Amino acid sequence: MSDDDDDADEDDDASDDPLEFASDVDVDPGPPSELDSTAALPPSVPGPLLPLSLLLPLDPLLCPPLLLSSPRQPAITIASPRRTRAAGPERMALSVYGPGFARHGSDTLAHPTRARIRATASGLDARRCPHDTTCMRWPWLAALTSLLACGGDSVDAAGGSSSSGAATGTSTSSSTGSESGGDSTSSTSRGDSSSGAADSSSESSGTVPCPANAAPAAPTILEPAAGRIDVIGDDLVIDVSDFVDPDPGDALGVVAAEIWTLDAGLPKDRVWSIERTTAGPFTLADGVFDDAPALVPWTDYVVRARHADDHAECSAYGEWSEPLGFRTDDGSTELFDESVVRDFYLDIGPQSWDAINAQAYPPGCVPFDRDYHTGTLRYEDQVFDGVGIKIKGGCGSSRSLDGKASFKVNLEWDDPEVLGCPPERRLLGEKSFAFHNGVQDHTASHERLGYALYRALGVPAPRAASVRIFVNDELWGLYTHVESIDRRFFSRWFGSKEGMLYEGTYWCDLIDQNIGPGDNDDGYCLTREFSPSTCSSADPDGDPLDYVRLHELIGQIAALPDGGFYPAVEEFMDWDRFMTSWAIEGVLAHWDNYAFYIINNYRVYHDPSTGLWTLLSTGIDQTFNSDLDPWEVTGVLAVRCLQEPACEAAFAARLAEVNDAFENFGYHDRADAIFEQLSPYIEEDPRKEYSFGDFANEHDGLSGFIDWRPGRVRDLITAHGF
Repeated sequence: MSDDDDDADEDDDASDDPLEFASDVDVDPGPPSELDSTAALPPSVPGPLLPLSLLLPLDPLLCPPLLLSSPRQPAITIASPRRTRAAGPERMALSVYGPGFARHGSDTLAHPTRARIRATASGLDARRCPHDTTCMRWPWLAALTSLLACGGDSVDAAGGSSSSGAATGTSTSSSTGSESGGDSTSSTSRGDSSSGAADSSSESSGTVPCPANAAPAAPTILEPAAGRIDVIGDDLVIDVSDFVDPDPGDALGVVAAEIWTLDAGLPKDRVWSIERTTAGPFTLADGVFDDAPALVPWTDYVVRARHADDHAECSAYGEWSEPLGFRTDDGSTELFDESVVRDFYLDIGPQSWDAINAQAYPPGCVPFDRDYHTGTLRYEDQVFDGVGIKIKGGCGSSRSLDGKASFKVNLEWDDPEVLGCPPERRLLGEKSFAFHNGVQDHTASHERLGYALYRALGVPAPRAASVRIFVNDELWGLYTHVESIDRRFFSRWFGSKEGMLYEGTYWCDLIDQNIGPGDNDDGYCLTREFSPSTCSSADPDGDPLDYVRLHELIGQIAALPDGGFYPAVEEFMDWDRFMTSWAIEGVLAHWDNYAFYIINNYRVYHDPSTGLWTLLSTGIDQTFNSDLDPWEVTGVLAVRCLQEPACEAAFAARLAEVNDAFENFGYHDRADAIFEQLSPYIEEDPRKEYSFGDFANEHDGLSGFIDWRPGRVRDLITAHGF
């Protein structure tokens, strides 16, 4: 039997705050030659004022008349004014541009009427001032007088008329320049009021009267998936729901989207935007980055979108969608790219060799804590000296260095021979590596196939990829690199990465006799995965690094009375995930886990942000090969559930759902692809414990299990009365 003794490591990582979008955002208006408006900001936020250097060219002696408005037009740009010669007084030309460089309007401006320009949350607002108004050189004075110096309705922060709810439309010249995302952008100004009469001043001001026009509905972000992690910018696809407008006959005018960074859970800076006239998915290459040329690795972002309708001169933008959070890749996607078999090199000196080998085998099927010893990890052109290396594995999978040992490598091992704390070191985002020998899986594929189903169904599970290991430059064989369950793993899956993690191995259930009476007793089968040291301590907002939380969990389980287990257990367990995990194990026939006889290969994690516990399955190398009845359980959580009809019925329903997912997961194609990929590596493996013929036969057996298992599970569900 296997024992996934993958120890977790302390980690100070990316923000784990909830992804939110709020309105208290400060935005740098940008360089004077090209000013982005803050149409991107929430409507309640006033936009930034134009920088002083842009206002200065509008000299008090030459403040020409201007009446241009582009309400709610994102990313408005003001071209630097240029002076021209015409009959009469000196004149100035000024053009206003929107996304895609489509010119939204231009005018030739003449003395003595004085103009004032400001940026608002709804775009650019340029208004004619009375002759006796002085053009403002100072941005704050421009803001102060924007409502006082000029007559007429002023544009409020929402982009509508502050004097009424009426829609205001302004006709602009129709022209198109270069395009963003391959789509031309309409030069028609788009208002933001969803209904109301046309502006009564439209005739006197020369604007086009606007009939009532309801704005389109806010769309929903379809891609990326909510909470998606490890997003690679070049591969990111953004898609929104279809255009919906309450006005019959209104068609899509514009679809716009933006990406913002987050700081402590609040939006900080807009980094990318797009506005186009056609629907459909788009990529970052279709839009424009504001400053940086790409998304930053391992960073939280939110994306939001909105539609505008095509309603002649009176088109209107709808509300922004709810922002959707995602996090960019930290580089580790490369390490777990299953299309490539990568090479890792371990250098182990004679002294470390003997010490590592001395702890190769545990003293039976019991928890066994091994020590790290110094060595070197090499990957491509990167060399990490002084890493910690040890053998890993339980009583069934352990091998010495004379055979095909499994390895655990820690880049931030605290070497007792080296003074001070170890520096932070990562290889493509990872600091801890687990290389599994696969001696109990003669298909070399179970961990890759099985964990993928967990992840696809929303259960936290490690990523896995096949690799070759070389020890002291000698090929050691084909291994499976399995992602370590550490703080960074928690950052990917939970609201907080600062919770406490405990491991259970070998007939070790979540009951009182398996944990010591004190908060720091380590001599029992339930063990903590994080411990305080001189180089690591508990986060003040996280869990203490002791057994306090585990005592609480065991006490809560025991306190539930007979007949009162479900749904009360949902108050402290993420029961939905537990039932999905249990069902997956039932379908995959993962007998060496928590729910079934061995009560092995599991961890429980407490998420401080929710107060809920999640059970994590590990050690799934011995799956896809037995006739396991999902009702034959031993773990207390599963036993208590099946004792209550409502909970049993809920499990049966979840098992049926998971069984359907298994049947439609494309497992034949996945398994065949792995077989073809790994065949040459199996043939060359000098330390494999089976022949290539065994490998081929086991693959055939795996294919048979994939065909047979769904029907068998359905029969078991029926046999149990569901």
